[in-house]
Amino acid sequence: MELDTPRPRTSVPLPPYRAVLAVDMERFSRTSAVHQQLVGRLIPEVLELALTRSGLGEVWKAPSFPRHDGDGYVLGTDPVHLPRLIDPFLDTLQEVLEEKRPWLAAVDRDLRLRMRVSLGVGPLPDTGDGSGIDAMGDAMIDTHRLLDADAVRRALARSHPDTTLVAAIIGRRVYEDVVLGGFTGVDASRWAPVDAEVAGKGYRAEGYLYVPVPSTAGTGASRWDGGAVEQGGPEDGGQAPAPAEPSGPTPASGGTVVTNNAHGNSGSVYQMGDVGGGVNVWEHP
Repeated sequence: MELDTPRPRTSVPLPPYRAVLAVDMERFSRTSAVHQQLVGRLIPEVLELALTRSGLGEVWKAPSFPRHDGDGYVLGTDPVHLPRLIDPFLDTLQEVLEEKRPWLAAVDRDLRLRMRVSLGVGPLPDTGDGSGIDAMGDAMIDTHRLLDADAVRRALARSHPDTTLVAAIIGRRVYEDVVLGGFTGVDASRWAPVDAEVAGKGYRAEGYLYVPVPSTAGTGASRWDGGAVEQGGPEDGGQAPAPAEPSGPTPASGGTVVTNNAHGNSGSVYQMGDVGGGVNVWEHP
């Protein structure tokens, strides 16, 4: 019996480099079925508007391997467009979503369209004939993993739902080539380095987070410090914030009331800063 001997490994052509744009709607699965259909039709419209206004109409008209899966959209394009896919596209996308917000609220006051965005780049095949090999490669996988990373999800979850409508993340390659390279208008100081991890997928990479319009979610939410977020909420596995304690009356002088709550055995508690006027101590029964 003659055994088949494996052929020696041979070189194959490198696929052309493609930039990848991927977007996904926040909380799509928590939206009613009828509203899912509405939002599903709106997502391509929003992307077309934002790309066109950003001078990237050709990216929308002639994309590589475009795919719309209901709550998200992905397309490929020439890497030459990467700088403009960062600036002005990300800020323009925020503006377009702001324009759609009153219309969505008229349909349902709780209906919102907020997007996570990721950008990647790398060699990806594009036969143009719908072949099964189109868009297959690490660049596509990494772009989607970044889109699903806990860090970018938290950026939306911990911001005000009517103010922050876009949170974007890029990987090390795009950051070095485009941002540090000085090819885009969003300075490196606006990007927050994050640990891009996807729970349950075994994925962990270096990511960079950008939020065009930062905000805080309100009482119990952490402050946005250039992209660093802490204290998770129920959506991302953290604990829900404790109810706020009632504060004392606002001073007539217009000063600031600061209320500190210590529960359990907290040890020593310090309030740093200048104190003017009276100090009220509130004791819990």
